[in-house]
Amino acid sequence: MRAAGTDREICRPPYTAPVTLLAILLPALAIAAAVRRWFGPLPWAIVALSLALTLGFLGGAVFGNRLPVPVDEVMRGYPYRGVFGAVASRNALTNDTVKQILPWMQVAREELLHGRAPLWNRYQFSGYPLLANGQSAPFAPLFLLTLFAPLPQQIVAMAGLKIFLALLFGWLFLRDEGVSPAAALFGSIVFAFSVFQTVYLYYPMTTVTSLLPAAAFAVRGCVRDPGRRWILLLAIVTAAVASSGHPESAVHIGIACALLLLLDRPPAASLVRAVTAALLGLALSAPAWVPVIEQSLLSVRAASLAAVPHDAMNPLVAWLFLNPDAFGNPSRGTWQWIYNYSIVAPTYLGLLPLALLAGARKRRDLLLLAIAVLLFLVAMNWTFLAHAINAVPPMSLIAQDRLRFVVLFFVAIVAARTVDRVPRIGVAAAGLVLLAAALWLLQAKWGSTLGPHATAGAIALALFLVVATTRPRLAPAAAAIAIACELFAFNSGFNALTSRAHYRPSLPILERLREISAGEPARIAGHDWTFLPNAAAQYGFEDVRGSDPMELATYARFFERVAANDRSSDVKRIQDADQPALAFLGVRFLLADPSYTASALWKLRYEGPDGKLYESTRWQRRFFAPRGDARIGDIVQESPAKLRVDVDAPRGALIASSQVAAPGWRADGARIVRIDGTWIGLQVPPGRHTIELRYRPLSFYGSSVVALMTLALTSIWFSRTRTSNRRAG
Repeated sequence: MRAAGTDREICRPPYTAPVTLLAILLPALAIAAAVRRWFGPLPWAIVALSLALTLGFLGGAVFGNRLPVPVDEVMRGYPYRGVFGAVASRNALTNDTVKQILPWMQVAREELLHGRAPLWNRYQFSGYPLLANGQSAPFAPLFLLTLFAPLPQQIVAMAGLKIFLALLFGWLFLRDEGVSPAAALFGSIVFAFSVFQTVYLYYPMTTVTSLLPAAAFAVRGCVRDPGRRWILLLAIVTAAVASSGHPESAVHIGIACALLLLLDRPPAASLVRAVTAALLGLALSAPAWVPVIEQSLLSVRAASLAAVPHDAMNPLVAWLFLNPDAFGNPSRGTWQWIYNYSIVAPTYLGLLPLALLAGARKRRDLLLLAIAVLLFLVAMNWTFLAHAINAVPPMSLIAQDRLRFVVLFFVAIVAARTVDRVPRIGVAAAGLVLLAAALWLLQAKWGSTLGPHATAGAIALALFLVVATTRPRLAPAAAAIAIACELFAFNSGFNALTSRAHYRPSLPILERLREISAGEPARIAGHDWTFLPNAAAQYGFEDVRGSDPMELATYARFFERVAANDRSSDVKRIQDADQPALAFLGVRFLLADPSYTASALWKLRYEGPDGKLYESTRWQRRFFAPRGDARIGDIVQESPAKLRVDVDAPRGALIASSQVAAPGWRADGARIVRIDGTWIGLQVPPGRHTIELRYRPLSFYGSSVVALMTLALTSIWFSRTRTSNRRAG
């Protein structure tokens, strides 16, 4: 039931603020020191201010003992409900962080801390690729830098570094644009604390999107300066973007940097240098992203994106230009629309930045603004031009609504360049129009979806207009303060704090399962909504269910035999526990709520307020001989990616299994054949054999060779260049 080395510590320290704080401060200060040493002037005051804003925004998630992810949402069902009673979720919208991201982080940590490559997740879908699912992102630099922080605090530390990096490199890039320090701070705040970054703050997506300012800064530096340090920086940032778990956003960052390069119109030699550095970064990070590409082609997600065309966003979304909470906010219990808040709310760019766009006069600003408008139309799939772009591969395979983070960054650039030289009449006129519209929306929605917090945008804009018209020299500083107050008011409470006691609690039913599950590998399942998919990974049990769009399509088709026919939910629920397919999958134990009574095919092994635990009377061993006189001996799971099977086959045999087949499984002592396109079969020669199965995907090990060769060649090149420079000196 459990792999070697998975006896997990369920109890946690009562107070973890110091380690969370250190997991933010130590990497942040190290990065800041490196930037100061090699990449230009960076005042410690800006570093300190960026850290202060980051820690102030996260607040109780760092300094308290509560969590900013909805662990309370999981508590609503059994077996948790039987221990904790009725629990109301404070913001269920971001439940993927608890139902997917945290379990994947748990498995990745387990593998890395045991010195194993994090390649296979045995706890979901009867086993499927871990690294290759993308969002597990075990080689993401922010994940590795914060690995010393325990879960769930590591996810908070990663969020802190995301905000800090967006602020730091946003400030550096905007300073390079020629704006004042205060204007650069304003623009970096617009991006780092935006609605987009906030609603996805604890998702792998923002591990990538927060690096957009760093990528833009590195590309520009590499183009302008032929020094090795800039080539290295761009390679490192590219590798970080590619390895951080969200290929779609990585593509969007590539598009953004390409557009900025077009605006800068660098010489051909400089462009070649930047492209070479980016390719170097892609080669160094190949082990992290090549398996993802392979898996995506085999997954449910690829099939669904190819089959379903992009839908245009409802035009009513335009109201969110004036207020992100125009249709309510799930964290405040006021959401009143059919769309998901996290999909539509990022439309909000801020009233103040929008007003400043009216002051754009320079050619570069107008071009950036035009590009931002075009990208926004593509993201929303509005106009025939956007339809045409979104219909062309690979754009047709990408969720383009996330492209709005690039729009936001371009808007931040133009707004920061404008705030230093505010054209009073143009900005004041635009500001008054926006203010009037925002006030009208406030009075129309007051008491239903909008309340006092929703006035932040209008107040910030009004105060800025007063300062800009009376004390224009103070406009950049006033803009920075105003936008920080506005975005903090809108966003700081979105990721509502929940009780830490709800994270991976010890439960009697699971303790009983642990006691009786010793022996050879077997699997579990939950009846209906009991013990939601992916939760098993946090306790070290193998589940036949799972929740991940990167699930192998072959397994998904097989599982349709046992899954409830409910297209309204992506949760793979099992309502008929007597399905023969469950026995084939080796489901030995079934968890159910207290009211469920199983058939005679199941033996009751535990009953309590947290549910019932049944053991199957007919579960199939992982490997078996469907015919003939072959016998299966011991089946040992030595690690998630390694199994050992003893087989006695006097006349040779085909050994069948419920071990999921994926590219990369190898067998010593037998030949692997696929059974029904989904399962591993072993063609065993006559005699007694101990067969070892190992998961060794070429996509990972082959790309690792490429990465190591690239690293070696790069090191030689850097060393020779340094030697040549010394001799020339």
